[in-house]
Amino acid sequence: MKIPDSEQERAKFISDVVSRCTASKEERCESYRTLKSFYLYGTESIGEAYGTVNKIWSHVDQSVSFLYAQDTTRFSVELSKSVPESEYGKVPPLSDAMNDIWHSSNTDVIYGDTLTWAYVYGSMFIKPRWHVSQIKADIVEPHNIGVWREDMVGLDNQEAFTHSYLIPKSQLEYELKIGKHPSASAILEEAVFNESQRDDYSAEPIDRIITSSGLPTIQGQLNQSIGLRIEYKPKLSQPMCRMHELYVYDTALHDYRVFTVAAPGAIIYDRPIKSLYLENEIPLIQVCPFPIHDYFYGISAVERLMVLQLMRNRRWDQIQHMMELQASPPSYASGFEGDADEIQNAMDTPNGLVLSDNPGGKAEKLQTQIPDDLFAEITYIDSLFDDQMGTTKILSGQGESGVRSESHAAQLLRVGASRAKKRAMIVEDSLEELATLYLKLLQKYSDARYRDELSHTEFVASQFTDEFVVRVDAHSNSPVFMADARETAILLFKAKAIDRGELLDLLQVPMKDLLKYKLRTKIEPAEAEAAKKQQAAEAAGKVTKLRGSK
Repeated sequence: MKIPDSEQERAKFISDVVSRCTASKEERCESYRTLKSFYLYGTESIGEAYGTVNKIWSHVDQSVSFLYAQDTTRFSVELSKSVPESEYGKVPPLSDAMNDIWHSSNTDVIYGDTLTWAYVYGSMFIKPRWHVSQIKADIVEPHNIGVWREDMVGLDNQEAFTHSYLIPKSQLEYELKIGKHPSASAILEEAVFNESQRDDYSAEPIDRIITSSGLPTIQGQLNQSIGLRIEYKPKLSQPMCRMHELYVYDTALHDYRVFTVAAPGAIIYDRPIKSLYLENEIPLIQVCPFPIHDYFYGISAVERLMVLQLMRNRRWDQIQHMMELQASPPSYASGFEGDADEIQNAMDTPNGLVLSDNPGGKAEKLQTQIPDDLFAEITYIDSLFDDQMGTTKILSGQGESGVRSESHAAQLLRVGASRAKKRAMIVEDSLEELATLYLKLLQKYSDARYRDELSHTEFVASQFTDEFVVRVDAHSNSPVFMADARETAILLFKAKAIDRGELLDLLQVPMKDLLKYKLRTKIEPAEAEAAKKQQAAEAAGKVTKLRGSK
């Protein structure tokens, strides 16, 4: 985009681009509220959630566990073919550093949470940043991301996009102060601090009004969030200001320019992206497990399960009603005099007695017949959940009829995991993109020192080549790949393609660093000493044998 030079035209340009990027925000927020409610409660409203068995929650949780395991995910640095061999000694320590940072920065947990909510909303975003002396990762929800063209996939294909967030007045004052902004007073005066609630929550405890008739008088029902369920709704005690971080690709700069704007239109910063982040890098990683080629935000897995959950809720309510009729059947009585409530109470009381002077008096319970296959349809609906998510019985750890041996079960697992593996490979792309961005942040900001395994000299990450990518090592992000990866590691060791230390890395055993240390300092030296003595003994034996023959 061509960004205007004059201050007035630039302010109008920024306001117009932000408006266009956030055009669908309110509509999407309504959809996200519904999706979130179904994920948390299994119904559209928390007021209807009591007594509902939420199958969406369990199926999303299970499906995500097939795609990402925070305890086994590990990374390795791969170099371009044009990189000289002298750089290869820096790869192992940087790979170890990446794995350490992934866990120490809590990104392993953050990514799992992000992936779970990406199943709910269709997309989620992670924003890594350098803070003081370490990497921090923030979760960004899709209603806070707006793009110039929603029919194009990928942030790097967008001419402009926005990241919106709320900030309290005290924090804005502090950031303007430490940044020594020359127009701090004017910005604080222009900014509006009147928002105290996030966009993905309605402003009132009433979710919506369900209308049943229109003109001339509107009638309906207030669907209130009143019940025994927890709302999981944060309360903000102070007024907040709406901030927009607008990224615009500047054709003159050949890179993104970032505008920081406080609502309604106070421009705080105008700077190229390389001055606050990395050159030609976007600080947002999209996690989208179900992408679609012509919609930026992807497909929501929860939306695919909502119809099944509604079917299950309706049938479950009918079954509960039938069971209540069975437990407390309706009564029929005729020919009795007296209060009907007293008669009903006597009939519902153990050893209750109802007497009548009328010889034709009659009282009985109308028992409801419960079919033998009462829960058959519920079981069938639950199987449709499995079909939608691609989770077979054997993939879920359940027995499968007709399995004759362990190898047969392993073969069924490989075939049954094909859909999960397809989804895991999509998730793996975002993991690699995020990890690569982490190493680039280390190159720019970190002064930590590492030891080159070839030259045995110290170096910092900035001295490492720029021609690299960080890969998920052996598809270790997904548990469905782990059995194959383990077998491959053992075959490589038997073929002497890797040593015992590398085998420990691939198998991800407990206390790996301690075991490698013992292997390097005790076991291998002891084996070398034993081999040396054996060779000396064999040499001495040969000498003795030669002397004896003489």
